[in-house]
Amino acid sequence: MVHRKASILFIVFSLIGGLIGFAVGEAVLSKWEGSMPNWLLMGVYFGQLALFVGLMCLIAEHVSPVLNGKGWRLRYAKDGWKLLVPATLLLLFVAGGICQFLYGLYFGKHKPPQNILVSIDVSESMAETDPDRESFRAAKDLVRNMERGKRVAVMTFNDQAELLQPLVPVDNQAAKDAVTAKLDDFGPPNGGTNIAAALAKAMEQIEAAQAEARGSMVILISDGYSDVNLNSALMPYRNNDIAVNTVGVNSQDRQGNELLKRIAADTGGTYHSVGDVQHLSAVFDKIYKANQGWHLVGERTGSAVNSLFYAVWRILFVTLIGLLMGLSLGIVFDNRFLARSFSAGGAIAGLLAGFILEEGLKGGALPAETVRASADVVLAVVLAISTLLIPFRENRTDEAGQGLYKRSRSGSGTALGQNGPTGKRFR
Repeated sequence: MVHRKASILFIVFSLIGGLIGFAVGEAVLSKWEGSMPNWLLMGVYFGQLALFVGLMCLIAEHVSPVLNGKGWRLRYAKDGWKLLVPATLLLLFVAGGICQFLYGLYFGKHKPPQNILVSIDVSESMAETDPDRESFRAAKDLVRNMERGKRVAVMTFNDQAELLQPLVPVDNQAAKDAVTAKLDDFGPPNGGTNIAAALAKAMEQIEAAQAEARGSMVILISDGYSDVNLNSALMPYRNNDIAVNTVGVNSQDRQGNELLKRIAADTGGTYHSVGDVQHLSAVFDKIYKANQGWHLVGERTGSAVNSLFYAVWRILFVTLIGLLMGLSLGIVFDNRFLARSFSAGGAIAGLLAGFILEEGLKGGALPAETVRASADVVLAVVLAISTLLIPFRENRTDEAGQGLYKRSRSGSGTALGQNGPTGKRFR
């Protein structure tokens, strides 16, 4: 007989598991994003999320075995603890890693930029917002950490834009030292803010160096607002798929920050607001690493930001991850009928979570943490109500034992009665 069931305790505990998984996942991203290969990062992210959701669901069924029946708790619940780690953490670690590996492949024009152009605001107001020249220190740290094959240019701007360092390869330490030395010698801030001139100078440098346009990106830092004809200033960036990543260091200047957000959004770049200039080096490093690749729960940048191919790719992979999270619950409960229901519900949950990630992360309109939290909660909750959405087969012939798959002393199984919610199991 086919039934639909739902357990409030199961749903609540699954939600708690999703929230724990989200919190742990954010800690993982904060510590290892950029320093750990993305395939490994996503393996850890989805593996631990599945583990905590599975753990809380298993606890819920121990307390109130609505889906599996009391016979399961008496006879087979202990097997769930043995299966928990391999069925959740290990299975989703492997799946997350493989999905990320495929998602992170570059196709066609979508390749990491090789030319990094840094444009620093040196207007008079920066003497107050950045008195210790942390923006220059961040630029120097960025240059020191660049891989071989990259080229860097550095510009400053106030009323006018000045080219401090033309695009130059930084393939060795001597080349990096030559660039950082120029950053050490710059004079005090003065003048106003002309972001239009900064954008024009950066594009001029790209064209003058005959740089491959699709292989370039800009990091622009400022603390103020200036009048800019964005359509004219950003057209060459949009036409050549060049991302302008912006950093605002004056949270009080709302108009200036909105301008920087628009510049980033219109060119496929990212916007970062920095309250403490001591964090600028970390922000520059984050921008640089994010533009060298993308992962399933992060924002795409540059030419791939609006790619339909990568949008479908992400949604497809997150759907698959949701399906496997559902399958993992069926394995933990050792019940093939529940596994079918959870797998179908998990696919629906993954599809919804994939749409949330794809649309929520696009353009940086919402904080990435908020988007990931929403996706993780949807995965956990929809997965938990799978047995209400997708009916599953059961037989309540005898909760005390009939219909259960009973092991003999020799280890072989003997079916007693018809297959129940714990009958004819995976074994």
